[in-house]
Amino acid sequence: MKKNLKYLTTALLSAVISLNTYSREEIGKAKGMNTNVHPLDNSCSPGATQDDMAINNVRARILTGGDMWWDLISAKYEVPIGGKVYSIFAGSLWIGGLDAGGQLKVAAQTYRQNGNDFWPGALDTVSVSINGTECNNWDHHYSVYLSDVEKYKGWFQNPSDPQYAGYSIPASITTWPWQGNPSYNEAHYLAPFFDNNNDGVYDPTTGDYPYFDLTGTQPCGWRLYGDFAMWWVFNDKGNIHTETNAQAIGLEVQAVAFAFSTNDEINDMTFYKYKIINRSSYAMDKTWFGQWIDMDLGLYSDDFVGCDVTRGLGYTYNGATCDGTGGLGTGTYGCQPPACGCDFFQGPLADPHDGIDNNRNGVIDEPGEQIIMSQFIY
Repeated sequence: MKKNLKYLTTALLSAVISLNTYSREEIGKAKGMNTNVHPLDNSCSPGATQDDMAINNVRARILTGGDMWWDLISAKYEVPIGGKVYSIFAGSLWIGGLDAGGQLKVAAQTYRQNGNDFWPGALDTVSVSINGTECNNWDHHYSVYLSDVEKYKGWFQNPSDPQYAGYSIPASITTWPWQGNPSYNEAHYLAPFFDNNNDGVYDPTTGDYPYFDLTGTQPCGWRLYGDFAMWWVFNDKGNIHTETNAQAIGLEVQAVAFAFSTNDEINDMTFYKYKIINRSSYAMDKTWFGQWIDMDLGLYSDDFVGCDVTRGLGYTYNGATCDGTGGLGTGTYGCQPPACGCDFFQGPLADPHDGIDNNRNGVIDEPGEQIIMSQFIY
């Protein structure tokens, strides 16, 4: 196998970024089991849905409970597809800060061995809450292919074209979750869509579709990217935080995972974009946001980690010349192991006058400066 440098790329919205990588699960303790659960009336259960994103050379398992890249037992970030060797064991978001009274609020997920801090679903924007029924209703991923949207648009613009004979709009378009549940005061707009007639309502019969930029003229923003995209929503208010034992923040996280099918290095990458909304009535101060990743590059016991601060890149590489004693198909990469990285392509906006060169380009307090990497912890 040729050497590939694979980047997991993440576009993030938050206050401050840290990149956290490489932590081992508690050996001998059952993974994926809550051992410290405090049940509540009408409270949420952990997200149970798992789906794979496998549009290119990576098969990445995505869960609905704030974590990804595993199946609660084993690694499920397979590169290359069919090689039966995995470069990441698990990953999740970590977010924490102080409320107006100085009280620490944290939402952070690891292996679900001690509990959960995240649950599926959009929050009630009035009560900043969610019940078990609504969590279950949102325990889904919503996936769509760019090619399906392109075909839909072609059909809508020229339905009499013979190539569209017998065409019916696919469920991935008709069931797109553009709107929250009004019975629970959820946000009116959720998954991004193109509003063909600008009436504020998603209706594929009028030319609306999941919001890929099909013309190449739309500005970057809250829309879909790649050849395949998966949207879901989760929160930190569905139950007690039994992972961190910290007080909940009131976060709603709208997430998109996407990938491109190409013939270059992008074929070995997956991408993630998050819209993180503080639904609580208080602002968070001194907030830190991180991507926790347990990178297991084939054989986990011979990996090293490092970071490139200028690029905002954390990476794992093999500490020995050969990864294990076998090769593809044996659970290890053999004697030409790749490296694996997580790169923050788009960080949050820095405070306008913080006196810090947050993007490390030699200019302090420039307009629109983004925070690339503030901490790297292993």
